Amino acid sequence: MKFSFELKTKTSVEKIWGLYSDVNRWFAWEDDLEDISLKGNFERGSFGEMKLSGQPAMKFELISVIRNKEFTDKTSIPDVGDIYFIHELTSENGWTIIRHSVEFMPNNRADSLEDAGFVSQIFSDVPASIFSLIKAAND
Repeated sequence: MKFSFELKTKTSVEKIWGLYSDVNRWFAWEDDLEDISLKGNFERGSFGEMKLSGQPAMKFELISVIRNKEFTDKTSIPDVGDIYFIHELTSENGWTIIRHSVEFMPNNRADSLEDAGFVSQIFSDVPASIFSLIKAAND
């Protein structure tokens, strides 16, 4: 199950990427972020931990990082499944297209309406985070 939101902006890919690749700058575009750390560089295979408002601290892994193009981080929830946060940048006719997606892969069961509610709750902040990302890149 996957939800996505995309927005076009005149903000350059490089400015947006600078906010992605430095996790300490995630506070500028993730409104509910309370704490974050990354062990190692912003590259595939690095692990980190983040704390969101009202949530326990969660470990994540960078499973894909392509400079100025995309990165995906995965959070595994024991006995529930994996959540993938996908951040993509593309250029088209002078525009930058920012697409953020949340994908849920449940453990050992088919998608259910309960899963849809769970994923849509996680996804609910995504549009606001893209607007904040653009604003932070232009400040």
